[in-house]
This record gives sequence, structure tokens and C-alpha cells, in this order.
Amino acid sequence: MDLRQFDCFLAVADKLHFGRAAEALHMSQSSVSEAVKALEKTLGAPLFERSSRRVALTPLGETLKLGAGPAVVMLKAALDDCKRQAAGKPRHLRIGFLGGGFYELYRPLVSEFKAAHPNVELEFVELTYVTHYAAVADGSVDIAFCRLPLGADGLCHGPIVLRDQRMLCVPLDHPFAAATLLDPELLAEERLVRMVPGSVNQEWQDYHFPRHTPKGKPIGDGPVVRTIREGIAAVNTREGLLMLTKRAASYYATPEIAFVEIDLPAMPSALVRRVDDHRPILQELEALLLRIAERHGVAA
Repeated sequence: MDLRQFDCFLAVADKLHFGRAAEALHMSQSSVSEAVKALEKTLGAPLFERSSRRVALTPLGETLKLGAGPAVVMLKAALDDCKRQAAGKPRHLRIGFLGGGFYELYRPLVSEFKAAHPNVELEFVELTYVTHYAAVADGSVDIAFCRLPLGADGLCHGPIVLRDQRMLCVPLDHPFAAATLLDPELLAEERLVRMVPGSVNQEWQDYHFPRHTPKGKPIGDGPVVRTIREGIAAVNTREGLLMLTKRAASYYATPEIAFVEIDLPAMPSALVRRVDDHRPILQELEALLLRIAERHGVAA
């Protein structure tokens, strides 16, 4: 089968719109439509229900999306590895991270991984609140260091290697700035910045951008942000408050901003990959990071 047919099918399955799928693929709409029709002909049944007003997956389309999506990502990764090997180039591993990423674990991770795998080239990709789980799911990165809980389906995480005290980011002249340990129930009097809707699942949003205090009091809505720095900017302009971690407080130290410890469970972080991606190199990376974290005394 033509791999391009699967690319076109998956793009339409994601966008549920042939025009937008064509734009995402940088192809003409007619070419995308022809590729999908060819795949449907091969399978002997339609993958989409089409009308002038909507496009929807058929049950067969749903089945193919669930099975083909991860498989295509894996196949492309394998093909990329083979092309690089054939060209005499090192293998390539893309590692995503959010904010300060691995913090004190970064340097030993890079040096020890390169010593063990001199033929593998590491590329670190900075992600955002919007992309840090989506990038793993769609194969933009091979693995990513993420804040838990898992923010999307079809993913799994390795051992938890950091648990970081949560901090509230507030203007320096805010009443909370003088607190040593903040009662989370006081958030009911404030507004927190919010995520782009649909960019991660509800469990992740509720953990990191809660809409209610632990006792159920509603928390106000601040502006929607895509990056940590956008969140800090919102704090600086007094549009909303932002929840980060103790390590992030040092990494994002900003004049006129205070970081106050809040009485909530520590935030766990781990490497996240696709649940069906069983490449040994990723499992070795997880094991190495855990050993380094244990050596540094930060492993959970």
C-alpha cells in the first residue's frame, strides 16, 4: 500500500475536513480525495461518510484510525533511521521537553547517553502547553519529558524521576506574596490562567489548571495561554495567576514576580512515549534517566 494514502486518510480523520487536511499536508484537495478513495477501494468499503455539510468516520474508519495512526508513526521513524544509516549519518532521537525540561538531570543524561550510544544523535525540542503531549502522540518527537498525569490517550510514561513542590506565581505586591505556605482554598478568590481547550485531556487540565479548590470552591478563569512565558506575562499584567514548580521558580525568576509554595501534592514528571512504541533505545533512555535521578537523590 502507498504510505501517502495513509497520510491522507489520517489527516482527514484528524481534521474531518478534506480542505483543511490538504492544507496540513501541503497537497491539493483533489489529490487528498483521490488518495483516500484509492485506500477505500483497496479495503472494499468507505472510511468516511461524506455530505455537503460534514465529514465523519465510518466504523471501519474509526478502526483504521486507531490501528494505522501509531503504526504509520512507527514506520516513518524506522524509515528515517534507515535513511540516515544508509547515508552514513547517525541515528536520530527527538526528545521533547516543557519549560526547564530535565533541570539538573540534563547534562548527565546527555553525556552518559552519548557515551553509551555514540551513533545516536539527540535533538531536544522545546514544547508548549499545547504541544507537549500532542507532539508525542503524532510522532513530532520520539519521547518527551512531561508533567503527569498523562495528558492524552495512547501514551505511557516511564518511571517518575522528579516530584517537584508546586508554587503559585503571583505579582510581587500581591497579598499572597508574603505567604510561606499558601492554603489552596484561597484560590477561590483568584483567577488562574487557562489552557487552550482540547490541547490535553481534562484530567491534566484539572491537575495543573484547576477550576475548583480541593474543597470544591470555584476558581476564576484567567486568560488562555499557550506557553509558560505567556502565563508569566499574564501574572505580570495581573490578568491571572499561574501554578508552576519550585524548580521552575528558579528557571523563570522574573522581576516583579513572586513564587509562593502552595499546600498541594508535589508534581510528578517522567518520560512519555507512545504506548505501542517498544523501541529498545527509548526504554534504555528511561532506565538511564532513572539511574541518574536516583544518583542525584531526586527519584520519586
